[in-house]
Formats: sequence, structure tokens, C-alpha cells
Amino acid sequence: MRASDFEIRNHDKLDGILVELCEMVIAGQRHNPERYGMVGACVLDPQGNKTVGSSTNRNGKWVHAERVAIERYLDQHSEILPGSIIVTTLSPCNETDDDTAERRAGDSCTDLINQSGIKEVYCGYRDPSQENNHNNYQEIFTKNLKIRNLSKQFADTFLPNYLHELSFLGSPCTKDCSGHRAGYRWSKDRGNIQAASWSRSFNNGAALAAAGR
Repeated sequence: MRASDFEIRNHDKLDGILVELCEMVIAGQRHNPERYGMVGACVLDPQGNKTVGSSTNRNGKWVHAERVAIERYLDQHSEILPGSIIVTTLSPCNETDDDTAERRAGDSCTDLINQSGIKEVYCGYRDPSQENNHNNYQEIFTKNLKIRNLSKQFADTFLPNYLHELSFLGSPCTKDCSGHRAGYRWSKDRGNIQAASWSRSFNNGAALAAAGR
């Protein structure tokens, strides 16, 4: 096994890990759905060492999967090696509002990953409820539609219902406003600029950000 097997460009290897994480989530639901949640994550280092974890209910608060995986890695290896990455079924959270903080154990996953020094995160599905505007790492998403759809099915069990609204900041959506949200987030991350993609909804979302909405 070589470190290059697990570089971010080797999507086949990383998709294999995402499949393992999806299987872990399903097993957790069969075993104890009150304790285990619907997100799986893994820390993978350049030497091929990996630790996995699923979101876990501890004393009434949810420890997110990224935190579980990082804690287990540190328990085994003391420090995270440079070049390590996170693989997760759902992009890391970054919300810090009182309601989210009350239900979550510890800081947001974005803050945790920033502190860890990890620079790359490979995801099964993008959480459209999050505007990740302070991450210090690169997010890459699987192109495997089966993995993406399964990861989305997991996430849809707990993401807010407003994701299925028919408008985003007053702009009509055709389905679930994910295109608007993606364009809005993309524009915000780049200083509120216009977009010229093939997706009309993406462009509309970026236009809302550029207009200061």
C-alpha cells in the first residue's frame, strides 16, 4: 500500500471508503438508532492508517462523526500526520448559532478540522443548509451518483425541512433550492460576484449574493 493510493485525486479508493462508511451508518441504525446517527467519517493518513466513526449521541448531545474519527485517530497515533485527509458522507458543519451549539458536543466540525491542520475533505454529499465560508481546507465531492444519493438519503433524515422550500430569498426554485444555495455560497466565498455557469438556478443564487441579499 502506498501513500499515493489515498491522495485526493484517487477517487476510486476514496469512494471505497465512503461505501464502508455508508455500511457503518446502516449497521449503526440496525444496532442502536438512538445512539448512532446518520453520518460516517474517517481520518486517513499518508501511511494508510485510518480511523472511522459515526455521529454518536453522548449524554443527550450529538458528537459529530468527524470529531469521533479525529478523537479515535489521536488516541491511537497522538498527532495527525501532515497530508492526512477526512472522508465523510456529509460535508462538515460550520454553524455556530445557539440552537445548533446546544445540540452538538464541541465546536463545529469546520473549526475542528481547521484546528487539526487537515487540508482536504472528501465528501459524499454537500449539506445545503450550511454556508461553509470559513474553512481552511478544500472540499471535494464524489462523482459516484449511487454513493452521493445514498449519502443524501442519510442526510435527508435530519436536515431541516426548509430545504424543500419553493423559493430562496424570494427567487423561485424548481425543486429543493440546492442550486440557488450552491450559487449563493459560491458567490459569498468569492466576495459576492456574479456566476456564468450552465445552471440557471446556480447563477440566480450567485446573483442574490452579488445583490447583497
